[in-house]
Amino acid sequence: MKTFKFLIFNFILFLFFTSLTSCSKDDLSKTSSIDNSNIEVKQSFNKELDAQQIGEYHNIAVNLYLNYGNGDKKTVKEIEQSVINLMTENYPSLMSGFEITKDYNFLTAAYNDTSINQQRLEQIINSAFLQISANKNITTEFSNFIKNLTLEDDSISNKLKRIDSYSIQSSDESELLNTYREVLIASNELWSNRSSGMKISCSSGVIAADAVGAATGLFGGPLWSIIQGAVVSIAVNEDCE
Repeated sequence: MKTFKFLIFNFILFLFFTSLTSCSKDDLSKTSSIDNSNIEVKQSFNKELDAQQIGEYHNIAVNLYLNYGNGDKKTVKEIEQSVINLMTENYPSLMSGFEITKDYNFLTAAYNDTSINQQRLEQIINSAFLQISANKNITTEFSNFIKNLTLEDDSISNKLKRIDSYSIQSSDESELLNTYREVLIASNELWSNRSSGMKISCSSGVIAADAVGAATGLFGGPLWSIIQGAVVSIAVNEDCE
């Protein structure tokens, strides 16, 4: 009888400690999940990036290239591939499954160039809005507004005032203009930073080009918006040397 009671007692203890161990593992799993989400917060957004986040990643992409892009006078195609490689290496979750869009890649005509001058930039803008207007609810007035905003020599503060006072006509225009605005702000911060030791040339001429590159790439997906904006930024900067 005593042996039977002893066995029952041991069995109850076994169940008790098993329960405690299970709870501990569940709690650890939950804690690890939270910690991982904090560590991976920049990558967890993945394809769901808003305009401000596109601006943040734009700066990251440009910085990565300027710091680790391995030399000047690459072609635009080579710059593009370097940016993609660097972003994929540093943000693999974010870039997982990324493919260059066929419909909203407006760099192809400049692929063999080693820089993008104002004439080439104007051609890129014209080509972009010809395609975008055919597929999205974008007016000619809006296309001209973005083109003039980009190419005209004006201060960033004045450009932002013009953006804020512009009356949009559709959700597509709103989405594009918001991206343009956020990348313009982010780019201004990037190129105004003289303390990081980056190579910086004709910064005022690059800032609006960053914005239009990202904005016109937007409908090819937020990742392409980041890549195209960064490539335009780097290639326009090369023309200033």
